[in-house]
Amino acid sequence: MEDHKNYLAHCFDLIAQKLSWGPIATWGTRDFQILSESIHKATGTLLSVSTLKRLSGKVSYTSKPNPTTLDVLAAYLGYPDWRTFVSQEKPDPIQKKEKSTTPKSLQYAKPLLVLALIMVTVLLMIYRKPVNYDANDFEFNAESVSTGIPNSVVFRYNAKAADKDAKVAIQQDWDEGKRVSVNREDSVSTSIYYWPGYFKSKLVVDDSIVKERQILIPTEDWLGTIETDSLPIYLNKTAYQYENRLSTSAETLRSHGVNPLAKHTITGFYLVRDFGSIYTDAFNLSLSLKNNLQSGASPCQAAQIQIMHEDGPISMVLSNKGCISNISLFAFDSIIDGKKNDLSRFGVDMSKGVKLDCVSKDRKMDIRINDTSVFTLNVPKSPKKILGLRILFEGTGTVNQLVLGNDSGVVHSLGSKDGGREK
Repeated sequence: MEDHKNYLAHCFDLIAQKLSWGPIATWGTRDFQILSESIHKATGTLLSVSTLKRLSGKVSYTSKPNPTTLDVLAAYLGYPDWRTFVSQEKPDPIQKKEKSTTPKSLQYAKPLLVLALIMVTVLLMIYRKPVNYDANDFEFNAESVSTGIPNSVVFRYNAKAADKDAKVAIQQDWDEGKRVSVNREDSVSTSIYYWPGYFKSKLVVDDSIVKERQILIPTEDWLGTIETDSLPIYLNKTAYQYENRLSTSAETLRSHGVNPLAKHTITGFYLVRDFGSIYTDAFNLSLSLKNNLQSGASPCQAAQIQIMHEDGPISMVLSNKGCISNISLFAFDSIIDGKKNDLSRFGVDMSKGVKLDCVSKDRKMDIRINDTSVFTLNVPKSPKKILGLRILFEGTGTVNQLVLGNDSGVVHSLGSKDGGREK
């Protein structure tokens, strides 16, 4: 167990370095929430905040970590699995205390020097005048330059109200690791977005968010991708888009140098746009989906369906019954973890095709699988605008009969646009 703890501590040290967030001891709950979302995006598996806190040592635990969870952490760091991580990474050994060779007179002087430094630091903190910035003194706007992916965003800002020694940065979205330092005297900065979605960019002064702007990075139509740890691989429309369905195959992936039979692979379909007046409190989404990969490195045959809105995603995961412990349901800031809740009704035979319906009405959202209600969630009073759909598959998959709408009618359905083709 102690070996596990040493390697876990080393693992989270590497994660902290990767994200440039500083020591784990300084992290708060929000940091672990962001890490959970980042791991989910990178690996397709959602680890709960409580799990991450336990494994990182933020809170005490005595049980042995789940091997699958360890594999997810290793994958987030770029390793195939936990066993490979352990074989290639070595935790820093505990430093043994050595007998001091410093003269006694200097040994006595050291504590006094440290005490003096602490007193000076405290006095500086007491007498340093804190800067409380007024958001009205700053300007910050953002505009995407095109429709489609990748897409550049032009940020226009005025941060001259910041102190001359202040650190000014622009943050692309929720990930603090994506902060880019800018000159307070400048007025323009640009960034590239490689994934579509709805993002909240921020103007940051000395770690304080002074302005925030929403950015919609839309797609022209359905976008097909092979998800990677760095940049996505964009698929040609003719490789996945047909008249009434979306579909990928192992042959398509192999043509891009990816073998889903040998390596765990995630493929995705995105549709991001302003659908008009359709909100989280009154909508219906219906679709049929199937996992096309029956063997190989993705035995769970999982699929994730996300409904993007202004305040985050609604995320539902389907898998074969043997893997329901690994899945989670996320909606309206609530995470229902499959390790602590019975989500067995989300366990289905993905090789035969599954019908999924999500209906929100009267502040209740009902999730139905094959016309049977499997889960109901409360919907917040404040409605949020729906701005996109994302569907991910372990390996490859097919989506058809997709319809998104509300009581006023259909806002999108597969096959409703020209340019599709039937295989």
